[in-house]
Amino acid sequence: MTTTSFRALLLASAALLVSGCDSLFFIEAEAEEICKAEPDIEFPAALPGTASVQQTLTFPLGDFADPLPDDADVETELRLKVFEVTADTDLSGIERASVSVRKPGTEQTILIGEYRRTGTAPTQTLRLTGSGSVDLLDMARQEELDFVFDARGSLPLESWTATLRACAGVRAKASYFDLVF
Repeated sequence: MTTTSFRALLLASAALLVSGCDSLFFIEAEAEEICKAEPDIEFPAALPGTASVQQTLTFPLGDFADPLPDDADVETELRLKVFEVTADTDLSGIERASVSVRKPGTEQTILIGEYRRTGTAPTQTLRLTGSGSVDLLDMARQEELDFVFDARGSLPLESWTATLRACAGVRAKASYFDLVF
């Protein structure tokens, strides 16, 4: 490489750095869809006056965050694609339901999906729709997350079982700019 070529390369690199072009130094990891189904979850019979029931589903992320550096600035997001409850009884009395992700080591949750009853027809399936992308902060570094399902309304008066099925997309982007310079 000639001295002139080297200087041109050095000046171009310096121009990129001065212009704030830190987007050259990042890694991005994405899982388009991770799914989990948990069959035969037992729910107790609702006592008169009981208005809600809650169940937790452990959602696997696996080694999704392994390529991300520990010291880098990381942006993460989760998009709920499907959360479905299929029961062996009529669920039409449930007026509202939600699914949230619990922050590890706390009882704090972040809402990721909702359901609102729109009719009175009998149904054995509830489909919760996602509320858009949710910033996970550093929760993507966990191997699994707790999804908390909460249903409210007139609950079945006999014990019942259901299959919970969840699918979500996860994305993380780590900036190496501060680590390199």
